[in-house]
Amino acid sequence: MDGIETLQEIRKKRPDQIAIRLTGQGNIESAVEAGRLGAYDYLEKPSAPDAVHLRIQKAVEHRAVEKQLHHIQALVGGDFEGVVGKSSVMTDVFDLVKRIAPTDSTILITGETGTVKELIASAIHLNCPRSEARFFALHCAAIPKELLKNELFGHEKGSFTGASSQKTGYFEAANGGTLFLDEVGEMSIAAQVRLLRVLQEKEFIRVGSTTPIRTDVRLVAATNRNLEEEVEKGRFREDLFYRLNVIQVHMPALRDSRDDIPLLVHHFLEKHKPRDADCSKEITEKAMNSLVHHDWPGNVRELENIVERAVALCQEDAIDVTDLPATLQDGTASTIKDATSYSHLSLQKARESFEQVYIREVLTKTGGNITHASKMAGIAWQNFHQKLKKYDINAKSFAKKK
Repeated sequence: MDGIETLQEIRKKRPDQIAIRLTGQGNIESAVEAGRLGAYDYLEKPSAPDAVHLRIQKAVEHRAVEKQLHHIQALVGGDFEGVVGKSSVMTDVFDLVKRIAPTDSTILITGETGTVKELIASAIHLNCPRSEARFFALHCAAIPKELLKNELFGHEKGSFTGASSQKTGYFEAANGGTLFLDEVGEMSIAAQVRLLRVLQEKEFIRVGSTTPIRTDVRLVAATNRNLEEEVEKGRFREDLFYRLNVIQVHMPALRDSRDDIPLLVHHFLEKHKPRDADCSKEITEKAMNSLVHHDWPGNVRELENIVERAVALCQEDAIDVTDLPATLQDGTASTIKDATSYSHLSLQKARESFEQVYIREVLTKTGGNITHASKMAGIAWQNFHQKLKKYDINAKSFAKKK
């Protein structure tokens, strides 16, 4: 069978299976046909191993988000998929998202790292008129800045050295659907100019071409940066900011919605239970109190990481405080003790100061290995890498000497 026939068989036998097509036929017809048959993504030969790895990683993350959407819907109920939480701040988010999802407006989702902004973007797509079309997500910080325009807009064959075939960009592939651009604040000024043109003119030009291509895409962007401050510092275009910020959805930090922590904990206990287990583990009141009182600098992702770790390490039927990391085993006392050393600073400065100390500590423990350090911190390696740039920390300097 060729690639298309294989996709057809996969669709018949395992309709929920994620498939990425790697092909030598680099044309728009082939890409559209692959998308119609349910391929998550489309790569052209030859593709660098790093590019293949990145697409697989994004596919796995997308599947995790999809599973979380379905489970949360069953857990919380209601007619709005993909949103969890019963605290007042999350209720405000729910109400806003319910109102804006059916529109076609551009949306900017803001919030700290780990506040599952992609989950909200997916929920918006699932509840809009475009829900039958594809939802594409691109993490801008995960793509080298000089290659981002190729990912967004595609390129023509021969447009540069190594461009052995035509490439379909995200704006072309997502036509009729929703495109989610995560960490849009990481874009270069050149990429920002191109993105602004798409939003204004509803068309783009492939790299190496002069022919405009019309596109009908709903754009949802997200950032953990303060884009207004970035505009003032000249790192983000003011006109693009206003184009993106038509409607803003701010995701609260987990420490501002503590009432949702028990609900999330039970969700993650179910999600990460062993495959052969009939039911998820219980959690003691003391362990739950420790989780509720923790400050959660890594937000929901940090919480999920700690619950997954506890499920893996716990030998009993119920997770106790001793199954949690040492920093949470006496959460209230350690929080008060640590706070005294930062009390002369503003909350923002104290958080940044703590982050720098924490990042250096995990880098020391992992010998400068960013992948291992990000896992220890419970955040995506892309976000961990952003923090290294923000604080000008050189991971290589923590490498263990042989």
